[in-house]
Amino acid sequence: MTREPVYPPPEPYTPNFLRRIRRGLYSWFGLLNEWDFRIPVGALRFMGLNLLLVNDPAAVRQVMVSAVEAFPKHPYTLWILEPLIGRAIFSVNGEEWAQQRRLVDQAFQVAQLQRVLPQMEGAVEALMARLEAQVDGGTGDGGSIDADAEMTLVTADVIVRTILSRPLEGAEAEAIFAAFARYQKRAGRALMLRFLRLPRRRLQGYLATHAAPIRAWIAAAIEARLDTGDHSSERSSPQDLLQALIEARDPQSCARFSRDGLVDQVCFLFLAGHETSASALGMAVYLLSCFPEVQQRLRAEVLQVLGSRAGAPDRPLGFEDLRQLSYGAAIFNETLRLYPPVSFFIREAQTDTELAGSRCPMRSLVTLSPWVIQRHEQHWRDPNGFRPERFLTDTATADEAASAEDRRWARDAFLPYGLGPRKCPGAAFAQQEALLVLAELVRRFAVLPDPEHEPELVARLTLRSRNGIRVRLRRLP
Repeated sequence: MTREPVYPPPEPYTPNFLRRIRRGLYSWFGLLNEWDFRIPVGALRFMGLNLLLVNDPAAVRQVMVSAVEAFPKHPYTLWILEPLIGRAIFSVNGEEWAQQRRLVDQAFQVAQLQRVLPQMEGAVEALMARLEAQVDGGTGDGGSIDADAEMTLVTADVIVRTILSRPLEGAEAEAIFAAFARYQKRAGRALMLRFLRLPRRRLQGYLATHAAPIRAWIAAAIEARLDTGDHSSERSSPQDLLQALIEARDPQSCARFSRDGLVDQVCFLFLAGHETSASALGMAVYLLSCFPEVQQRLRAEVLQVLGSRAGAPDRPLGFEDLRQLSYGAAIFNETLRLYPPVSFFIREAQTDTELAGSRCPMRSLVTLSPWVIQRHEQHWRDPNGFRPERFLTDTATADEAASAEDRRWARDAFLPYGLGPRKCPGAAFAQQEALLVLAELVRRFAVLPDPEHEPELVARLTLRSRNGIRVRLRRLP
């Protein structure tokens, strides 16, 4: 068995859901118990609401792929996020979602992977400069850093450069991150309180005060762009993602985003584009510090790829280089399996139906948890162990390639980005960004554990460490 990196163990089983709610006020992991990681479907009824936790892969695909219209996003998703992202694409349903998806897909042509690589490289170079400055100021085995904070900053910098064509300034970053941290904490509690039937308007007002600084910052950037008239059609193509959103037209209705609609979409893209990536990258850095043999192998792969192409080994990693980092991709996928940034998806059943043989009444709240499914004892061998080999393809050597069972579960029980038509449109963007950050990190530094620190994971809107993720870096010669 592979040694297990940190994770909050599930609580002992209790039939008292009110007790779980109380635990969930701190972290949504408090809703889970040890049996949830062994059963295909769990069901209970609380204060008139039917609750289902669906782990069976076929039933998961039924909800998210084959019968997606019968299981739209639950209204709780909208109201808990509405103060922050309005009626953006993530939380709405039906034709409203379909039209937004057509517009966003059109705009995302600007965010093609090869086209946005220079913005990513600029943000990563800024990260490396910050890390080098911290390490040079350290002692002994190198400088101690908070990887959670650094990954939050670099991913936010990437998305701001992609959306607004400029780097993220330190002062504005600090204010936005603090506001979102407050929103996260309070949103997690608000959802638990909503189960107890507290008034929606009161809870949303409670959240709106913490969303206001974020929305005001983004609205100001959009207003500045619109007021300059820089959205004219004189250019041959949009210059960044904001410009593409401004110019997008629905091919079916010729509709476009309103000013408020632009604020909603950019709020969502900014927060989703940096928050989820930051969560995963912070945990990837933690895992590299815990598993030096994995780190060494990734470094060897990076140097091999660089050495196999024209130019010196210290040249920047290019688009084709990143595509050759198969072990790097396996590391990141295994990180996403163990630490999915969005740990819970919730849907609402529109009709009476069945899921994996269990009754699912109309209006049931159906929960699909990547955290549970990707650690489920019936799906994965050594479910809590860190084994990037699960995601290596047949091109790997025979003794390390993923087994047929590994490949099956990597296909059927791996959903960090969701599944089906509502799968995250930025998945490939996040993968490229992660590979670039991790590859550049191990090229320049040895990542060492901090013996006095262990992350304390909490699940709210995203998975984060309550006390940061501290590691030590040592510069390589």
